[in-house]
Amino acid sequence: MAESLGKYLINLRKHKLNIDVSRKMAEKLEITPQYMYDIENDNRIPSEKVLKKIEEVFSLDEEEKEKIYDMAAAAYKNNKVPVDIANYIINNSEAKTKIREMMKKEGRNNGGN
Repeated sequence: MAESLGKYLINLRKHKLNIDVSRKMAEKLEITPQYMYDIENDNRIPSEKVLKKIEEVFSLDEEEKEKIYDMAAAAYKNNKVPVDIANYIINNSEAKTKIREMMKKEGRNNGGN
């Protein structure tokens, strides 16, 4: 089974920042200890604001950033697009055009598989 976002964040917290207590991590992320507990136990998916704060606090490289966004998106039951990609597409008309071209090339309709 693939590692969950919560377990990944626990691992980062312990090994990258040497923080053993999630309450201290919650303080760094400026969220409540309960919210941090819920994220680490895969009971909640962090908001975009919290994901951005995680990037900053952990000084994530590009690969790590992509991983947390992909893990957050995968945690949604409806296969949500990672928020960083969604925001890029929303704000970039060329990206929309290229994606639609790719969809047509693959024979996919708008909104369908």
